[in-house]
Amino acid sequence: MHSATLSRLLLACSLAFMPFSTDSWEITVSELEEKDVDEFSSSGLKCPTCFTLKERECSPELKWCPTNKIKCVEFSGVVNTGVKNIGIQLMKCVTLDQCKDTVTGFMGFTISNKSEICKSAIRSGARVKPPNPIFFVLFLEKLLH
Repeated sequence: MHSATLSRLLLACSLAFMPFSTDSWEITVSELEEKDVDEFSSSGLKCPTCFTLKERECSPELKWCPTNKIKCVEFSGVVNTGVKNIGIQLMKCVTLDQCKDTVTGFMGFTISNKSEICKSAIRSGARVKPPNPIFFVLFLEKLLH
């Protein structure tokens, strides 16, 4: 087979499978410098949040998610710097699109030995409990008399 024919065949195959491939995102400084969100400007959801490098223990803290972020990601891997491999661990709120994507890098370096899990964010415990039916009956009785 000619090399031109082979390259066309490879291109056609890669284009055919493109819809099935996943996008990627890279962990950058802006990803790590998210501002704290208070309960009233949040999505009403919380995620465990922490970031560590160099094999340190990640101690997650539950934090409110911004309105556009409704999922939690738990990610760990090894950053390949070319000189030394560095362990990384990240937990945070992410968008639904980021959950569908795969983390491929950290600050321009590739990541290997990855583990990435996306979960639903935790709902706030502040829910309004409906009144007990007995109060409704008493209220209805007062209304009718």
